[in-house]
Amino acid sequence: MALTILIRTQLNSIPVLSDDCFTKQNYGVGPANATLSVNTPRGVLGGMVAGISPGVDYTVFPCTDVLRPVGLFVNDAAGAAFENSPAVASGKIAVIKGLASVEVDVYATTDSNAAPIVYLVGDLLYCDAQSFLTSEPSSDLTIIGLCTKQPRTASPTLGLDMRI
Repeated sequence: MALTILIRTQLNSIPVLSDDCFTKQNYGVGPANATLSVNTPRGVLGGMVAGISPGVDYTVFPCTDVLRPVGLFVNDAAGAAFENSPAVASGKIAVIKGLASVEVDVYATTDSNAAPIVYLVGDLLYCDAQSFLTSEPSSDLTIIGLCTKQPRTASPTLGLDMRI
């Protein structure tokens, strides 16, 4: 899973990862998500929305539709078995925020009613209950970004200009 930075902005690696950033189950939870498979690792993935929780200083969580989003995770927390695992070693991970332009390969493919989501250039993007970008408004209506590239079969990444 990956986030590709097209135009860089602020990368924040001050916050500590909450325990569920390493244990979050991604596949088989919530509506079906075509960007995931049984091989999808646990923990937050690059391109997922990072959130904060009231009363917990400098700690990021997998965002939900009720937590406050603060940016997007740049890398997977667990990393691959053959890679260096800096997040596991340090308990920290980079979160991108500000007015970046990025592409992500993990995003919601069905809405809360299990209907397919079709992303269109210009759509506002929010965070769903599973930390994925979606065009379905969240409970707190925080806009994560604006869709700038529609995912297609030939190029399945979702492009966005961040607004958070």
